[in-house]
Amino acid sequence: MLRQVFEAYLADPDKLGETAAKRIETEGLHRTVCDYIAGMTDRYLMDEHARLSTL
Repeated sequence: MLRQVFEAYLADPDKLGETAAKRIETEGLHRTVCDYIAGMTDRYLMDEHARLSTL
């Protein structure tokens, strides 16, 4: 699940949300995605995986 969510965010950073997307300019895409995922709870990761899999 982690890998699939990571790859989905890399492929379409707009899915990150506005606050996280603003960090891409200063911190780079990979760092922003890593930090965003690191801050997720298990439940949120599962919900995001389900949401991103249906798009």
